[in-house]
Amino acid sequence: MKFYLDIFKLYKQKFYSKFALSCLLIYSLRFIDFAIVLWLLTNVSNNPSDIGLIVFIKFIPLMFSGIISGWLIDKFSRLAIIRLVIILMSIYLFSWALYMYFFNPNLTTIYIFTFFSGILLSIDISSRSTYMTSLIKKKFIKNGIISNVIFLNLAWFIGPNIGMFLLDIFKFELLYFFLSLFNLLGLILLWKMPSLNILKSKKEVYSGLKTSISFAFNKPILFGTILLIGLGNLTGFTFESMTPYFAKYVFEASPKEFSFLISLQGLGALTGSILLFPLLINVNRPALILSFSIILLCIGSIIFTFTNIFAIGCIILFILGICTCVFMNMHSRIVLTETPNPMRGRIQGLSQFAIGLFPIGSLITGLLGSYIGVAISMKIIASIGIFFTVIIIFYFKEVKNKIG
Repeated sequence: MKFYLDIFKLYKQKFYSKFALSCLLIYSLRFIDFAIVLWLLTNVSNNPSDIGLIVFIKFIPLMFSGIISGWLIDKFSRLAIIRLVIILMSIYLFSWALYMYFFNPNLTTIYIFTFFSGILLSIDISSRSTYMTSLIKKKFIKNGIISNVIFLNLAWFIGPNIGMFLLDIFKFELLYFFLSLFNLLGLILLWKMPSLNILKSKKEVYSGLKTSISFAFNKPILFGTILLIGLGNLTGFTFESMTPYFAKYVFEASPKEFSFLISLQGLGALTGSILLFPLLINVNRPALILSFSIILLCIGSIIFTFTNIFAIGCIILFILGICTCVFMNMHSRIVLTETPNPMRGRIQGLSQFAIGLFPIGSLITGLLGSYIGVAISMKIIASIGIFFTVIIIFYFKEVKNKIG
């Protein structure tokens, strides 16, 4: 019980409650949007490569803009960047509403809008996580990381379900107009929050992209972790990228079943974050646990391909969500706690570069699935992931070491 009480101590930290509420709001709107866009896509195309491509387009900015956004976050006010992203997100949502009022959706339009939202996602991830570590005391950082994952997973579960529910009530253009206004509430929640700018002297010590890359590559625990993040995202989440395909064409799900299936991974991750909190906070070999979570995700992806029953698919996705929670907690903890604060944005950018391999894995799975079948392509990609994860565990001794 003590471990659960510890997380509530976070809310005694000045300003944290407002920041946490802002995170939950923005994360929820992000998942509402992506679920609706995925549903829109499956009504425009039934090609698995198109589904793989939209995941690719959504998350590829993490690879190309992650390092740049990390540099920006270390150079400028992190809070100002968070606020700017909120304004741009409202513009994005309003633009969708305007477009759908005058035109019918097509693949090109969906991809363009999705790419822009992916850029905003990339910048928001780095800025929020690094700002959070500066906002709270160092002894609460582990709790803050787990709390942030809980908010993310809660939004992952409720977002798609709320989105499809609202889509039944409102027309797309009217819904997105309301969402663009509601999103601005995030600015109000951040009113009078401290800027927490990094001291100029510390910026100079840790300045430059080359310095941060050298730091990460010369610290084996960070380098090994970034490799694991990349491998996990490339091979361990084929089930996630192909869930819309299975929902629509294997399970023949209704709109509400579609959104529920997409949200189940988030529900599993949320449940795992809450139930496993006492274990996650005390893990002293996070890189090793990160490795095991990748193997379990790959095995789960293979098992998922064997089912054509909606209920069984739901159970598998829920369990994989728990594994996702472990994966997210462990790599966030290593990256944020093993890096000096003035450099966290850029190291977070490197981890986002590795996360950017997720859309590449999705695209490969979708393209390969168009020729040999989605289930077979998922099995191949996941098997590769298991093989190389084992190699990393044995090659990097630091992965098995204890860290604080």
